Amino acid sequence: MSTWSPFQSPEVRDIWAHMTEAEKATASRRGAIYGLWCAATLAVPFALAISQRSWSIVLMAAVLIAIHVACLPVWFRMQRRFLCSTAWARERGISADSLALFGRQSR
Repeated sequence: MSTWSPFQSPEVRDIWAHMTEAEKATASRRGAIYGLWCAATLAVPFALAISQRSWSIVLMAAVLIAIHVACLPVWFRMQRRFLCSTAWARERGISADSLALFGRQSR
């Protein structure tokens, strides 16, 4: 499973590289759930708003997209906790409070 992203921090890249098969399976399930969440609160409402151009649908889409954006910090916190719960991260004492998900340069 490839997990490389141009926005991933080096620490996250190291954690992904050292995941067990069970951890990778859990990460895959979490990714699928997040994909469904993105479809339900972002992609589908946006597509409906563009295609239908009804004010009620546009309003519903705007609300769902706002909910999606508002929930991003919660998702990022959950991701940090999951990544820090892996065996490799626990062995190294990596904490969710100090883990940068995105773009920080190597230590």
